[in-house]
Amino acid sequence: MRRTTTVWMTGGLGLIAAGVLGMLRDNLVGSAGAPVIAAAAEILAAAALLLFAIGTSRESSVVARRPLGVIALVVLALWPFATQFIGRLLSPSEPIGDLAWSVFGVASVLVPAAAGFIAAVQIARADTVPSPWNRAPLWVFGLHVVAWVVPQLLFAAVGADDIQGLAGLFLTLGKLAYLAGTLGLGIVAVLLANRRRTTTVPVFQSASTDRD
Repeated sequence: MRRTTTVWMTGGLGLIAAGVLGMLRDNLVGSAGAPVIAAAAEILAAAALLLFAIGTSRESSVVARRPLGVIALVVLALWPFATQFIGRLLSPSEPIGDLAWSVFGVASVLVPAAAGFIAAVQIARADTVPSPWNRAPLWVFGLHVVAWVVPQLLFAAVGADDIQGLAGLFLTLGKLAYLAGTLGLGIVAVLLANRRRTTTVPVFQSASTDRD
């Protein structure tokens, strides 16, 4: 149980740090330090997801080390780096450049969405995260869906000429979804880790008292 507490506390703090750096990055767009902050946020988030996926034992893994859940979280963690690598490989000057970019654009939406949904379902089905918090990733996934679907619907309803006036709404939805997936889930993980620690200590104290 102590291992679980350490894993969840460390992973939660990593997600919280990623969320804070993400907010700082948004406020420093165009500055020299923005790329460094963005990279640090992605690395922290990826490390936290990998830690949650594998843990130090089955009990500390939020997906109980079930292969499907582990794979989904690994894909979710590494996908931002994969997109950067693939983006550098694609050349728009080649004959197949437009098609490759189109496929890449679709994949950049579908792959993280599928991985996020599978991971959220696996966390909800695993027996490691207590209810109702095992469904928190599903809530976050739903918020991400809203943040993506609403702009598409409004674009279709309003049209390209008037859509610029709603840019602030779209940015706000995107930020809320990002913060829910980093800062929000990080806080939940830290609180759960702290609750496990406070419930573990009396058990050991009671056992020590009985021996005396």
